[in-house]
Parts: sequence; C-alpha cells; structure tokens
Amino acid sequence: MVYELEGYKKKLARAEAIYAKSKTTGKPEGARPTNKIGFLGLIGKKVDSIEYYNAKINEVTPKLEVEQKVTRKEKQQNSALVFFTSRVAAAAAAQSLHAHIVDKWTVTDAPEPRQLIWSNLKIKFFQRQLRQYVVYVLVALTILFYMIPIGFISALTTLDNLKKLLPFLKPIVNIAAIKTVMEAYLPQLALIIFLALLPKILMCLSKAEGIPSQSHVVRAASGKYFYFIVLNVFIGVTIGGTLFSTFKTIQKKPDSIVSILASSLPLNATFFLTFVALKFFVGYGLQLSRLVPLIIYHLKRKYICKTEAELKEAWFPGDLGYGTRVPGDMLIVTIVLCYSVIAPIIIPFGVVYFGLGWLILRNQALKVHVPAYESYGRMWPHMHTRILASLILYQVTMLGYFGTKIFHYAPFLIPLILLSLTFGYVCSQKFYRFFRDAALEVACRELKEAPNMEQIFRAYIPPSLSSEKIDDEDYEDALSQVSRSGSFV
Repeated sequence: MVYELEGYKKKLARAEAIYAKSKTTGKPEGARPTNKIGFLGLIGKKVDSIEYYNAKINEVTPKLEVEQKVTRKEKQQNSALVFFTSRVAAAAAAQSLHAHIVDKWTVTDAPEPRQLIWSNLKIKFFQRQLRQYVVYVLVALTILFYMIPIGFISALTTLDNLKKLLPFLKPIVNIAAIKTVMEAYLPQLALIIFLALLPKILMCLSKAEGIPSQSHVVRAASGKYFYFIVLNVFIGVTIGGTLFSTFKTIQKKPDSIVSILASSLPLNATFFLTFVALKFFVGYGLQLSRLVPLIIYHLKRKYICKTEAELKEAWFPGDLGYGTRVPGDMLIVTIVLCYSVIAPIIIPFGVVYFGLGWLILRNQALKVHVPAYESYGRMWPHMHTRILASLILYQVTMLGYFGTKIFHYAPFLIPLILLSLTFGYVCSQKFYRFFRDAALEVACRELKEAPNMEQIFRAYIPPSLSSEKIDDEDYEDALSQVSRSGSFV
C-alpha cells in the first residue's frame, strides 16, 4: 500500500508538470492531461489525470494510516532490532549464544538501514537454511546446463560456421574490413551479451535464500557468478572448444585425449587474448565515457522524464556494481594466470587490463558512482578467497600441462598447491572474522562525537510503517528512552 501511494504521488507530480508545460507551449489555459484507467492505461474510461490521482491519494492515505496502526499493535513479527546504550555490550551480544537451541534465538550485527531487506527478516532459521540449499541446487543445475549453450555459441559464432548456416551473409562477411572485425570479436561479443543476462537471475536467487542485508545478497550473487563464469567461460570454452575441433581425432584414438587436449590448449589462447583485449578496450572505454548512460539519459529526458525528480533519477549514476564487476575481474585474473604458462603473450594484456582498471575504476568510484550502502569492507575477504581460488587453479593447470609435456620436475609443483591452501586457511582463521564481527578492542574506544540516537532509531523504521507525523504516539516512549541515552547503538 505504501508503494501504491508513492506511485500515485509520482504520477500526480508528472501530470502536474505536463499541465504546467502545456501552458508555456500551447494555449495560456493549457491542456489538462488525461489517462485511461483500464489495463496498463491502454483501455478503459478516460479521466482527468490530476483529479484522478488526487482522488486516489485521498482514498489510499487513510487506509494506509489505519493499516499501519493495526500492524504496529497486532501484527508483530518474530524478528526485532535491538538498540544498545553501549558499543561493547552490542558487540558482545552479537557474538554470544543466547539459547540452548540454535534456531530459538539467533543474533547477528544489524546492517545499516539502507542495506536491510525487510521482507527477509521474518524468515526462520531452518527455513533460511532450507532455502539456501535449494538455491545451491538450482545454481548448480544452472552452471551445468549453461555449459551447453555457451559451448554451442563458441562453436557457432565462428565465421566459417556462420557462412554455412546463414548463406545470405556471405556477401557481407566477405568484405575485408568486416571479415577482420568479425573474426576477431564476434565469438567474444556473443559470449559477453549472453552472460549479461545471468547476474539478475543470480541476484534474485540470492534474495530468495532469505538473506536480510543487501550487501550480503550482492556478495552471494557475486560468488555464484564467479563460479559460473570460471566453470563455464574458462573451463567450458577451453575444453569444449578443444573437444569440438578435435572430436574426430579423439573418436579414432580415445586413449590420446590427454595429449590432444594438451597440444590444443595453446590454440584457445587466441580466444582469451582477444576476450581480455575487448574487455579493456571496449569495457573501460564505455566505463570512462559513460556513453550508454548518457544516451539513455537524453532519451529519457526527451521522451519520458517530465518532473525534476524524474530527471535526477535518470541522471543518478548508482553504485559501481560489485555483483558483476568483482566476478568479471576475477575471471580475468584466472585467465591470465592459467594461460601465462600456456601462452605467455597474454601477460602484457593482463597487466594493461588491471593497470587501466586501477586508473579508471578508481576515478569512477571516487568521482562518479554513489555507493548505495556501506558494507564496512566485507567484500575484501570475498575477493581474497576468489583470488586464492584462481591461484590454486593456475597451479593445478600448470602441474597438468607440464605433466602432459613429460616435464620431469612437474611433481615439485605439488608443494605450491599445499602452501596456497595452507595460506588460505591461515588467512581465514586469523583475519576474516574481524570483517564479520566487531572486536571488543575496537568497540571500547571512545567516539569523538556522540551519535544522534533518535535519528538512528528513526532510520530503522520500515518504509511501510514510517509516518510523516514527527510526534507519532506509537513511538513516543521508545524515542524518549533513546533520546535520553547518549551512547552508541
């Protein structure tokens, strides 16, 4: 009902802006906007937009106020936000076991208000665990069955196959300039476009797990996307492309599959080399110029946006998009590390990619993008774990590749893998927990400035229960208690 009311208010502001503009562009009295009230505004009775939305706002507002009062008094959920007058007490409480049975009372640090996913707070402990396992199974199936279309795309989008399947393209494809560009970039472009559809699906699945904070959802989706692109793009394209091109040879000599794969791996380096080059030439070029958002903004400004709020929303750059940015960069790390042994020419491309990335993304993060929330550095352990995974995959690839080349010192690489695993375990035990839990050593330090407790309290009121009335009687007692205490939450 809250979102319905907000929708009517936005539509009313839009209708009033259109009416005001009509007075300056047409007749002095202007033309009052109208709309149809049927399905999607395409059918039904035509009404005056300003009068209709005003009537709807006046109709919905009293209903919303009544529903809010009933919800506050009678529809309490099985979850709560607890405010402390001491940072030390809050840190200790968040890390303690509060009940003999785990699912009876689970306690965690509350994320900041902008992060909270209110609809997931009420989900019970074991229900959340069950959802998590179901989502893991769905993601595993997605990873498994996405290998088929990705392998198909990598094989289909070669120039020779396109000529066979689409003969009418021969006159266009045979033009020298077009042929050069398509041979270099067509498979990579098809793969990038295909992968662009996946992050939104993974984000929805992560929310369905019942995770209560937005940053945790982003990290969960990022982790799923990383494993997907490594298993499908890197391993799938490497092995799939090799098997596709050497299928007849393997069919004749099945026992030679290992040596055939080893000899064919360098041929796939061209694909990944152009993939990395395309990512930093086109990807960073678009990121720095922001050409696509600029075009979209001007189209919205001309045809869609009518109010100042709509223009601001259209121009708003949003955050950096860590859910897709981090897995994409981790994929480049994996590709460059693994192919640095097979085709060392890829190393300069990787250096250029991350060198440009440091310059461009640093500028964009500091001067362009606006963070949607603050996760207090919790993305770093997530990234560090994936970097170690890429390093171990590189070491395993190097061991296998040297082994197939009958390199007698290949077994000396095994300790490297064990050392990397040990290093990852030590880091997780020694450093990672601090990113998740507040240390009492830090919590006991005095703050330079006492926070506004009333403001903090009001920030944690759900949007559906927030009221425009400042002295709302339902919160008077809580506000007075919080206001009297000058401590941190």
